[in-house]
Amino acid sequence: MERFKDKIVVITGAGSGIGRSTALRLDSEGATCIIVDINESQLEETLAMMSNSKSSSKVLDISSIEDSKTCFKDIRESYKKLDALINIAGILRFDNSHEVQIEDWNKILNINLTGTFFMCSHALPMLLESKGAIVNVSSTAALGAHAWTAAYSASKGGISAFSKTLAVEYGMKGLNINCVCPASIETPMSTNPIMPKDIDTRLLKKIMPLDGVNRSPDDIASTIAFLASDDAIHINGIDLRVDGGLLT
Repeated sequence: MERFKDKIVVITGAGSGIGRSTALRLDSEGATCIIVDINESQLEETLAMMSNSKSSSKVLDISSIEDSKTCFKDIRESYKKLDALINIAGILRFDNSHEVQIEDWNKILNINLTGTFFMCSHALPMLLESKGAIVNVSSTAALGAHAWTAAYSASKGGISAFSKTLAVEYGMKGLNINCVCPASIETPMSTNPIMPKDIDTRLLKKIMPLDGVNRSPDDIASTIAFLASDDAIHINGIDLRVDGGLLT
């Protein structure tokens, strides 16, 4: 299957987890990928796993408006076009909501939400030319109540709302913009999280799937690949849950 043959795709957060799995999945389907992450060594590990010699990596802090703008300027000069943008980069921490520190709140919002905004806004001119796709990774935290995630939930709720705005605003111009909302995926971000002290453990079941199984990042990558491909041409403005029935 080569749904992405001759297509240029930007993937953020590609150094590990869902981002790495998505880069490898699209690479296997013929995509030329520009993979982005703030961690250079992990990013280079991902690139070394890919088969398309035209793919490249960019170390990037997506929360920097100037750096993200320069990134897409370079992409236009090097690749001439862009067919899809996949925003996966994000950070998570757990705090009692009344104990969230403003520096932590700002960091999570700046990376998860504002960084996604910067990437989308700078990519849109090229995506309008190609009538391409954007897939933003939101979370079940945007759709249901997850304790101890005030900043993270706010950022992911913002991503979902922002994505719907883009879908309505640019849908008639040929763009498809959708969100994937994962839960209980085994990634570095979610492995052995530091929880607040004295939590009510009954609330933990609200962040576990019905079958009690955590899934591989590959299971999200396949969903992202679908939404970024022409197979999803008639899907626009949705939050697609991939959560093992958590919110059912």
